[in-house]
Amino acid sequence: MNFKLDTEKLRKLKHLLVDREKTLQYHGKCPHCEVTIEYHETHTSLSAIREYNITVPEEEDYGVIIGTCNNCKEIFKVNIANPDCSGFKLEYIKTDFYFDNDKQKEMMYKKTPSLTDFIDQNNILIDRKTDYDFFNHPLYICNECEQNLETISFKILKEKWGLISEEYWGYINWSLGKSRGPSPKYIFIKFPFLCNCGQEHTANFVSLYQENISFEKHVFALVNIFGARSLPDVIFGVYTKSNIMTWLHKLIIRWNILFKKVYIISPYVGHLFLSDEKKVDAWLSIINRLDDEKTSILVKSGQVKIFKESFSKTNKNSYDEMVRFNLGSKIIKELKNKNNFHAKIYCAVGKNGCEIMNGSSNLVEGVSYEVVNFDIMESYKKTFDRFLKPLGIDDVSAQFETHDENEYSLLFDESNSFEVFDLQIYPRDYTDLILHNITPTRP
Repeated sequence: MNFKLDTEKLRKLKHLLVDREKTLQYHGKCPHCEVTIEYHETHTSLSAIREYNITVPEEEDYGVIIGTCNNCKEIFKVNIANPDCSGFKLEYIKTDFYFDNDKQKEMMYKKTPSLTDFIDQNNILIDRKTDYDFFNHPLYICNECEQNLETISFKILKEKWGLISEEYWGYINWSLGKSRGPSPKYIFIKFPFLCNCGQEHTANFVSLYQENISFEKHVFALVNIFGARSLPDVIFGVYTKSNIMTWLHKLIIRWNILFKKVYIISPYVGHLFLSDEKKVDAWLSIINRLDDEKTSILVKSGQVKIFKESFSKTNKNSYDEMVRFNLGSKIIKELKNKNNFHAKIYCAVGKNGCEIMNGSSNLVEGVSYEVVNFDIMESYKKTFDRFLKPLGIDDVSAQFETHDENEYSLLFDESNSFEVFDLQIYPRDYTDLILHNITPTRP
């Protein structure tokens, strides 16, 4: 349809046009004290605006954002696209913005210095991967007919997305209109379904929250399917290295949400005869999936040096340069080394239990076979005493009672017609939802 919206109206709608896949991440140095400042530049794409029953083309403006350095408290400026939607990692640093045609503010900030010494679009060490392989090496299989429940449930999720997205759209508009505080962290989706053999199951999907209802923009993963074969029965036997690594990638998504601490313990990451590119890939396939606030890695001495050397050879910036701009991996920085061990243990621990995958496989893909098994243990103390303490790992049980007070998520439960406003859930609810199929209730 033909329509005309004035510039100010388009700018008010722009947050609905922002395309997260086009967002560019930058790191610069404060012109006053040289501390690293992180910021993002947003761009838009053609989008359907349901409120107006129109399709709006991408709307790009150019201008300047003004920031106040968190370290020295001096102000600086950045020339940027869409200054109304672009900003800094720490939102309060952004103190003003203007468009290129605003001569009054241009004069006001004429002598304000700009950020310097940029690294752009190089977040390779800090980007989080949440992709999920639904088609290979399933964790969740039917206990009756052994079919892959992951592909079946994912197909059904696509079919249900129309209903879910209507509720999601309503929540997004309500949230933006109310100018609420921190956004939800995740969206959980829960629904019952039948396997092809007729067996009943319930799927629990998760995706990071974003203000976009396009199915393709979300990266969905499974955190559990009720009625599936137990994980200790699935992860038990002799399998290829690639099979085991796929399982680990899927478990990490589950562990990041459910548990307080995750341990990745392996003498070697990759192996000596891999190319530099494949050595880097072996590391990134793990560290990019892990939550750096709750993960510890233990490897043999020398492994990190090999990774940093390989990374510096294959990346446009050396590892040390990445660290200078706060782009190094926190997990790598805090990694532990130990020489007298050969154990391969991948586990997650918390107040309500522990999950452990262990066997003979290092952190590497491959077609050769390794032994692997999986245990669910109710006692942290037993897990710690038998698996972690012998390797010199500290007791972290004191951390189990601490929570991020601002974290909450949305639950779209088909038993509640996917209505979301009454089903905000908190970290204390995640275990009941994911492991016990209990939907939290509010007084």
